[in-house]
Amino acid sequence: MKFSLSLFIMLFISLSVTAQDKHLSGPVTEAQIREYKIFDTYAKRYEPDQSIINELNMVQDSILIDVFMGTWCHDSKREIPALFKIMESINNTKITAKYTGIEYRRRGPKDIIKANNIKRTPTLVIYKNGSEIGRIIEEVDESVEADLLKIIKR
Repeated sequence: MKFSLSLFIMLFISLSVTAQDKHLSGPVTEAQIREYKIFDTYAKRYEPDQSIINELNMVQDSILIDVFMGTWCHDSKREIPALFKIMESINNTKITAKYTGIEYRRRGPKDIIKANNIKRTPTLVIYKNGSEIGRIIEEVDESVEADLLKIIKR
C-alpha cells in the first residue's frame, strides 16, 4: 500500500510540474498565442488610438516588431493583446511583427534570449529597414501604438 501511495504522489507531482511548463517557447504565431484565451479576449477589447493608427498607415519604411513574450507574464498579457489589435487595425504591409515565446523565468530558449539581449518580458525590438531603432521593455510609457510611433519617427 505504501508503494502505491508513493507512486501516486510521485506521479501527481510529475504531472503538476509538467502542467506548469506548458508555456510557449521559441518562434510562435499570433494564433498560437491567442490559444491562451486571455490574449484573445484582451485583444478583442483593446481600442487603439485611431489618429495614431492613421499615422502608422503612412509609414514608408520597412518596420519589423520582433516580440519576445511569455504566456505566463502579466506584462505580456497586458501589452501583447494591444499589439495584436494594432496590427489588425493598420493597413500597412510595411509593418510586420514576429513572435517568440520565452519560458518562465527566462529558462529558454537560451540562445534566442542571449542573442537578443532579453532581460524582461515582454520586449518589443523595433527594426527600421533592418536596423534596430528602439525597444519597448516590459511596459509602455503612453500606449503601445503611441510608443511604437515615437520610436519609428526618430
